[in-house]
Amino acid sequence: MDTTSRRIRHRTAPRVSGRAWRIGARAVGVYFGSMAVLNTVHTVRIAPDFLQWLRDNTWLPPYRPVLGALVPVAPAVVLGSAAFQAAVAYQLLRGRRVSGSLRWAQAWVLGLIPALPWPYWVVNAVSAGAFEAIRREVIRNPSA
Repeated sequence: MDTTSRRIRHRTAPRVSGRAWRIGARAVGVYFGSMAVLNTVHTVRIAPDFLQWLRDNTWLPPYRPVLGALVPVAPAVVLGSAAFQAAVAYQLLRGRRVSGSLRWAQAWVLGLIPALPWPYWVVNAVSAGAFEAIRREVIRNPSA
């Protein structure tokens, strides 16, 4: 095979543009914003039961006493979570501090994994990888 046909084949391979990765970052912002709204509107009303459920189903034993200690202040924990999610969403939707915001989003979903029972933590594990892929491509294409 000569180098000309290799170059042509390489050029025809689809490549995702930097703009598409920026849209991906904004999609993460929409996701975090919607979770902030859901937590503010719904989860805060069932916060003590929700934290007890997490405590009872966590698969990492050190999380049990921590989650148990948070049950009395569960609404504040949920509202604090919603505030954090809203702050990450705000930065991503505005396209500012994207790399750092995606890192905070990653830390958030990874930190929740031990508190979540099977199969709920799987979504967080996959999300963390997706956030990192988006973050790396956004850094690689800063002007897009």
